[in-house]
Amino acid sequence: MYLFMIICYFFMLINLINLSLVGASGYWSFSIFGASHTRFALFMILIFTITETIVMYFFISTGKAIKSAITSGLGEEELWSRERKLKMVLFPQLMLTIFLIGGWFIHIGAVENNMPTKWLHWPIFLVAYLHHLWSLKIKNDSFREQLSIISELEPDPIKS
Repeated sequence: MYLFMIICYFFMLINLINLSLVGASGYWSFSIFGASHTRFALFMILIFTITETIVMYFFISTGKAIKSAITSGLGEEELWSRERKLKMVLFPQLMLTIFLIGGWFIHIGAVENNMPTKWLHWPIFLVAYLHHLWSLKIKNDSFREQLSIISELEPDPIKS
């Protein structure tokens, strides 16, 4: 479990670097490893989507294990309500980040085709980037809470 979480953090760092590079390359018009802004953005969106999916999978799978442990008497029901609360905070933010970054990526097509709405590209990127930074804090807090919930799982002395 800890290895899986470390992998999530590693990919989240890669996402932040990739997103920052794509933004900088679009603003200052330079290539990254020989790739244009658009081509590197394609690479970035693939890695970004995979990372966010892996993070969601971590919380889904550990949440399922927590529920299973609670139903078999290894923890109190209060832990499950904390788990549900954690997911209600985390998952909407994850989905919003995917939506914003995905929308910004799709809008690259409008810029590349010189559409009248190309002026929206930078405001969309700025909102998506800032929200991604905010979601990193939420993910970090959620990882901490998840580990706290897991560490509190123990046999109930009444049921033993």
